[in-house]
Amino acid sequence: MHLIRKKQFRAAVLLGLALLICRLPAARASGQLPADIRAQFGGIEITDSAYWDSPGSTWFVLIRTPDRVNRLLCYTLENGTWTQQFQTSAAVPQGDGRVRILFSDQIKEITGSGTVIKPVLTVLQYGTGPDEPSMRLQLEFMRSASGIWNLFRAVFSDEQMCLDIDEDTVAFRPAADPDSDRLQIVTVTLERDLRHMNLAEIPKTPEQAQP
Repeated sequence: MHLIRKKQFRAAVLLGLALLICRLPAARASGQLPADIRAQFGGIEITDSAYWDSPGSTWFVLIRTPDRVNRLLCYTLENGTWTQQFQTSAAVPQGDGRVRILFSDQIKEITGSGTVIKPVLTVLQYGTGPDEPSMRLQLEFMRSASGIWNLFRAVFSDEQMCLDIDEDTVAFRPAADPDSDRLQIVTVTLERDLRHMNLAEIPKTPEQAQP
């Protein structure tokens, strides 16, 4: 009986994760990766890319190095030239599961001047076999007014947890029902800046977040 409930819960988790992805709006802008960016990688595999047009024209490029490391690079347009702002491998998932990146404008704020669209970069990692969930990990980064991309949500399918991450707290919710009122809030300070964060340091459970 316990095994049956576990399987049912696992199915619910996968459904919830699928709904999370389906709720993501289409990218605000799309296009071909500029030739001057593509030329920088030579024979290195470009596995995905995502473009946001405003504010601050930005390309994110995901590559797979010859030693099988996933690396994410950020470029912005400065005086007509695409300039690399930073690159990181610590903040993106590693391993054999396929990784995707995309933009959405799902976060909106109403201000005195109207609706402000805040770009969100989503990083997804998928499983590799029939016994693994179709989506293993989902990370969402929101661009601040100063142009910093901060992690504000993470979904870990292996732990069946959805995390809402703030400057000094993490709220843990069931991944199958991320809108649930059943949550546990832990006070903890995490490095959320995409340039400097380490995915391995993000807690997957409330117990891991305890000091």
